[in-house]
Amino acid sequence: MATFLFKKAPTLKTLIQFVFSGYVIILSLLTLVLTACSDQNQSEAAQFFLKGNLALEQKEYANAIRYYDEALEKKKDFADVHSNRGIAYLRIGELDKALQDFNQALEIDKDFAEAYFNRAGVLIDKSEFSLAAADLEQIRKVYQDSSNYYLKWGDLKSQQGYYEQALAEYDRALALQAGNVQARVNRGVVYFAKKNFKEAQDDFESALKLNPQQELAYNNLALIFARNNQPEKALQFINRALDFDVVNPIYLNNKGYVLLLQNQLEEAKKLIDQSLAKSPKNSYAHRNVGLYFLRKGQKTEALEALQKAYNLDPSTDQIHAWLGEALLINNQKEKACKMWRQGQSLGDEASSTKYNQQCK
Repeated sequence: MATFLFKKAPTLKTLIQFVFSGYVIILSLLTLVLTACSDQNQSEAAQFFLKGNLALEQKEYANAIRYYDEALEKKKDFADVHSNRGIAYLRIGELDKALQDFNQALEIDKDFAEAYFNRAGVLIDKSEFSLAAADLEQIRKVYQDSSNYYLKWGDLKSQQGYYEQALAEYDRALALQAGNVQARVNRGVVYFAKKNFKEAQDDFESALKLNPQQELAYNNLALIFARNNQPEKALQFINRALDFDVVNPIYLNNKGYVLLLQNQLEEAKKLIDQSLAKSPKNSYAHRNVGLYFLRKGQKTEALEALQKAYNLDPSTDQIHAWLGEALLINNQKEKACKMWRQGQSLGDEASSTKYNQQCK
């Protein structure tokens, strides 16, 4: 990854992925719920709530939401139902609906610690960093011994671009629970962003030892091996990630990138196009389209694609090196040297090499 500005970091999930998890599911005890239910509506609400929880545990999110809807028809001020329905919405990517449910849960119960925790996760995803920090501070005493609490702080700091602070939070999470797979994966992403590739690889490999089903670690390791000029090994790992999620646009794009490195250009382009169809603003996919055109010798198309990637996210990994190359072959050497010099200042070795070769 490239150097990030501290005002607002670009999304790391377009290339190498975080695990934003640790959402706390509130499974209130049946005896406590039923004791509080004094009439038929309340009793039925409790039953729908528990059915929803079972569906949520079984990852049947649509059914869970349906049961929670039924519970709220019977009892509108059921904070636990709002909280758990919010989690179900999170699992299907409905962030706004999840946020609305967590807000409602906290209107009903202002001391609902789990709802603050879950809402903080949504706010991080929505780049509402100040609000997320306020929620996490609100529950510091409650969660001061929780590994996932510091995982969440690490996620917040990393998305803000405060990488040293993020590493400190992930370290604290792992000190409390060495087996926290999410903390290892997310710390590895930050190491990757800082170009500490050995540390990143160690974290991803440790995560897989703890959980061989950790698909994001396979994805992230593929990129490490690609950087190490080991495309065959990279391909093995990205294929393993795709075994878990065959339509994931990030995995598709990353496999396309690995195939580009192996000069399998047409197969690579198919995968990258599939990724763009699902995620049209992924700067890394546009960068890879540009690399495809560079390798095909289509200089105008290469410049257009790489410029678009740069405009979407100027911190896209190695964008300065490749955009500079496209500018050069389009007879724009002055702009190419400026682009390489900018990349050099950001610690991009490829840009530095190009600048020294072409511009001195």
